[in-house]
Amino acid sequence: MDSITHGLVGIFLFHGPFPGLLLLFAVLGAILPDSDILHRRFSDRDPRLFVFSHGGFTHSIPGAAAVAGGVAAGFQAWQIVAGQGYAGTQVLALGWALAFAGALTHLALDALAFPGIPLLYPARTRKYSAGIFPGPSLVLFGTSVCVLLALLSGHAGIGTLPVYMGFIAVFIVAHAVLRAVVTSRHPGLAIPTLNPLKWLVVRESEDFFEVYSAGPSKMDRKLASFPRHDGVGPGYIGRHIGDPEVQRVVYHSYLTVAGREDGSVVIRDPLRECGLLPYPPHYRRVCIPAGDGGDF
Repeated sequence: MDSITHGLVGIFLFHGPFPGLLLLFAVLGAILPDSDILHRRFSDRDPRLFVFSHGGFTHSIPGAAAVAGGVAAGFQAWQIVAGQGYAGTQVLALGWALAFAGALTHLALDALAFPGIPLLYPARTRKYSAGIFPGPSLVLFGTSVCVLLALLSGHAGIGTLPVYMGFIAVFIVAHAVLRAVVTSRHPGLAIPTLNPLKWLVVRESEDFFEVYSAGPSKMDRKLASFPRHDGVGPGYIGRHIGDPEVQRVVYHSYLTVAGREDGSVVIRDPLRECGLLPYPPHYRRVCIPAGDGGDF
């Protein structure tokens, strides 16, 4: 989800029991995991840093703790610059705890959306998702922008936030019900799209991924069929998963296939390459030249 939504949710959850500076800690914790969008300037240069991109390390539980530490350290630095000296261990510990709590609300919301977040990194790079939203949700983003503008312009007060949170809760429950209906009627991996009534369902066989368009009804329509290993051995991706560039593509993908192209092997995410899913927009494929271990 977007940073505006995370910030408004943080204000709603923490403004009552933790006013003033303490609220600021929590709200910063809820927003700053998305600061990883700035990490691309580093991760683009070195594929070994593929987890240090948007939706990566700062969206893990250890990453949330690190973000909270950054908030507390930033506050202490501001205190020193302002000439107020050391803030005190108790203040910093409470600030860290509130920032960590705010960051965890961020993770909880983002874990509702595909393609998920690496909650347990660095223990595991696997992404976890409840799979009820596409990433990002345009409806939640648009609603959050409207609420923020109303608050900033004085057309709404803090009392608007319970209504806003009620809308989010209903929206989440409705999508969870939709997912349950779709998965009960259409076997396979159900992936939400920007249209809440249109889902992609991926069915896997030994040699193919078959993709269907489905919804709450029992009707579905086949959209595409992708060979899992076109002209290469079935274990090709597994044999090259130690390659950082391959890891980066797999990490950002919903599914991956391998096939020969002009004497090389291309590992790619066909769902994103074909435009069936627009997000994430980067690292859709990697080409392995035959001279670089391209054993077929």
